[in-house]
Amino acid sequence: MTYWGELVGIRLLRPGDAGALRRFAMNPEVADLLFEEKGGPVPSIIALAGMIFSQWISGKPEFAILSRTGQVIGAVRLWRVSEGNRSAMLTIFIGDPRFWGRGYGTEALRLVLKHAFGPMGLHRVELHVFDFNTRAIRCYEKVGFVHEGARRQALVRHGRYHDILVMGVLDRDFFLREAERNSTRQ
Repeated sequence: MTYWGELVGIRLLRPGDAGALRRFAMNPEVADLLFEEKGGPVPSIIALAGMIFSQWISGKPEFAILSRTGQVIGAVRLWRVSEGNRSAMLTIFIGDPRFWGRGYGTEALRLVLKHAFGPMGLHRVELHVFDFNTRAIRCYEKVGFVHEGARRQALVRHGRYHDILVMGVLDRDFFLREAERNSTRQ
C-alpha cells in the first residue's frame, strides 16, 4: 500500500529498491549529509536487498519515498522503536539531488509522521541532524520538530568540527501544526 500526498508517496521498502538506495549512498554529496561515519565500501545491491528483506520480515517500518511517477527518490526509517515509551528515532533523506529543496522531503516527513502517530500509536519521534544541513533543519521545523539539544562538535567534516543537533516532535504538537497548516490553506 502506498500513502500519497500531493508531491510524493511512501510505501514499504522492497528488496527491488536496493539499487536506488545504493546509488544514493555512493553519491558523496548525499553521504556527507547522511552518514556520521563515512568510509568503507557501500554494501552490494544483494546485501542491501537482504537487509531490506530482513527489516520487512521483522515488521520494522522502512519506507521508500516515491515521486508521482513512482520513481524511488529517497527513504525514511523509523528505528529504535520503543513500544513501552511509544517513541522512535527517525532517519529520512531524499537521495536524488534533483528533488532537493522542492518540498518532497517535507511532505514525505508529514506522511510518515501521520503513520507514526496514527496507526503505530507513537507519542514522540526524535532525529539527529548535522548543524550545516540547514535545508533539513528547516524541513523538520516546518512539521513541528523542536531543538532539544546538541552533541557538541561530535562530527568532523572537511577538517572542521560540527554539532549534531537533537530534535524531537510529540504527537500533539505535530497534529496541532497540521491543523494550523490545514486551516490556513482553506
